[in-house]
Amino acid sequence: MPSAQALRRLIAGNGRHRRESAGESQASGDVTPAGFPFALVVGCLEPGAAGEELFAERPGAIECVRTAGPSLGQDTMAAIEYAALVQNVGVVLVLGHRDCGVVSAAKDAREVGELRLPGALQEWVGSAAAGSGALPVKGVTADAVTGHVRALRARLRKADSLLSLTRSGQLKIAGGVLDDDTRGIEFLPDEPDEVVEPVGMPRPDPSRYGS
Repeated sequence: MPSAQALRRLIAGNGRHRRESAGESQASGDVTPAGFPFALVVGCLEPGAAGEELFAERPGAIECVRTAGPSLGQDTMAAIEYAALVQNVGVVLVLGHRDCGVVSAAKDAREVGELRLPGALQEWVGSAAAGSGALPVKGVTADAVTGHVRALRARLRKADSLLSLTRSGQLKIAGGVLDDDTRGIEFLPDEPDEVVEPVGMPRPDPSRYGS
């Protein structure tokens, strides 16, 4: 599925889910399992923060990776690379949520400089909520969660393993912030540094995944 179409499908699906959550009756969807996924969502592990139900899609059409924050550890990157290079998903969505306790704790720890978080969480305090102090982008609220999503999206767009796909337009790295109350997602506009080159570049060899 073309990346632009995949992103539009995500946005439309969340619109259906938001209206259904608000009490509007929605036509029953197709419950037949999808033959392949068209999107991967990287979201937070907190309850209700990320899940296939947010997009009112067929089972198996969307894959979710849930981590603290979210964050981009080695396992998360491996899942993203597998989805992009082997499963050929059209879009990877970095999804934060407004009432994220993980980002809030990391932001407080970074500002205080003394508070320590347990285990591996302390290792990413420096990057959590990154970008929240940057110049605001038109149409984007400058808050810690949005800044965190923007920073992770920028990192993914520059990842060597995904660079040819993102530059060719075969893979779109999108960002969004979930409103925990309305269940609606604010999809962030593209940043000026996004580079799009002519479509047609070959995908990297996925053989290292044994597929």
